[in-house]
Amino acid sequence: MATAALPAFTPPAVEHGSSTAPRDVRFRHPAYPSSAPDLLVLMAADGDGGLDFDLALTSCCIITATDWDSGYLAQKHTSTDDDFYQIIRPPDGILRGREFFFCVRGQDPFSYKYPVLPSFQHWRFPHGDYDEDGTPRGNLPPPWKSLQLPEFVTPRPVLKGSAAAMDRDVTCRISGYMDAVDNAHLVPQSERLWFVSNRMERYCRRPLEISAINDDKNLLLLRKDLHSLFDARRFTLVPRRFGACPPESAELVTHVLLPSGSPELVGLYHNRLPQQIRGISVELLFARFAWSLFTDEHIPFLGSGLEYVVRIWDEAKGEARNRTIRGPDARRLAQIFDSSRSQSRSVSPKKRSLSTQDDDEDVPEGDDWPDNGDSSHLGQDDDAQNSPPRGRPRKRRCDSFGREDQDVPSLSSSFISVAGSSPSSRPDGQVSQPLTPARTDNIAPVKSGGKGGGDGRTGKRMHVEEELT
Repeated sequence: MATAALPAFTPPAVEHGSSTAPRDVRFRHPAYPSSAPDLLVLMAADGDGGLDFDLALTSCCIITATDWDSGYLAQKHTSTDDDFYQIIRPPDGILRGREFFFCVRGQDPFSYKYPVLPSFQHWRFPHGDYDEDGTPRGNLPPPWKSLQLPEFVTPRPVLKGSAAAMDRDVTCRISGYMDAVDNAHLVPQSERLWFVSNRMERYCRRPLEISAINDDKNLLLLRKDLHSLFDARRFTLVPRRFGACPPESAELVTHVLLPSGSPELVGLYHNRLPQQIRGISVELLFARFAWSLFTDEHIPFLGSGLEYVVRIWDEAKGEARNRTIRGPDARRLAQIFDSSRSQSRSVSPKKRSLSTQDDDEDVPEGDDWPDNGDSSHLGQDDDAQNSPPRGRPRKRRCDSFGREDQDVPSLSSSFISVAGSSPSSRPDGQVSQPLTPARTDNIAPVKSGGKGGGDGRTGKRMHVEEELT
């Protein structure tokens, strides 16, 4: 029995904060005037204020739809402004300059206006070949193509979707906490039609399901506050090779993209090893990284009145083409998939058991909220932002913080803005160890019979929502 109250927790900002704020690194399009906005802006929180070389180059290739081997980073010679020299990956893998140019091999940097994507929805996923066993692989850049995550075979094959992901992960895959957790989608539910158009179901465990986007290989268990930050594009997961390590030695770490004034986010999570992550698709995780880049903070390029060459995906014709537009028209072309029509429809009216249902059967899918340009909802759970169902709901609906029946608009546009973004503190450039989970010695393993050890609460955790009687 305790004889005195326990001391208050130490605020993370005190324990993990730093007086040095991350700085921004700017990437320019060399064929546009110096008055044009930056092509890409990324926060440098690695080492002594640097930025990972692989992440920077991959990001530039994504937003310009450039082949991985065709793009390169360059700087101008100090003695002249009419010549570039290519930047080779440094021995420690860290870029330390403040301004770089992204160029395409075989093209004159000063005259070739390579196209830029107006939004994530115009990005086409780079599919690759199939392995000898028939497993599909994406055509990914280094070190993504060398990233291998352990498979997971559930002892209960009847489980699928959210229930299977809960059975696999048990605790938050970043913090290790087991309370207040739910499933986060890698490719968000708001991008369901992009998912279908790019045939991403090939990377799912059950590709023939009506709602393959809710497959367990597209789900990751996170604590609800981290889920909210994940959906607000504040951080993501990336493979990182530290120093001169080869690509196959890359480690999967959390990467803070938008500190947004937080005194603790970088110190707590940047370059942090997660808990063991298994059973998810590397290709779907890469798609999540690409989705996280398309914000106004990262891509201010189309924000002026200049004429730009953009690459547009024509869904009706199934082809991409280049088009010259003025900056103000970019917003109008950003959304090509109507999220209000992405609601799934069940092929059977019969009610199935909770243990085999997908997320979309618990809460109706779709997003009927208008895109009014308001980004104040970005802190909310993207996967919980669905239109309210007609009639009496079968389940209580909760937002990412456990409040019931919150009608929160979703990310209706694939190109959004996170208001009030500003840099914050940073740690050193080394990878941080995983956060120590609380009470891990008390977690009972899930048995193949479907019940957890001890009092069985682990098995009951599969059902996040309580059924109304």
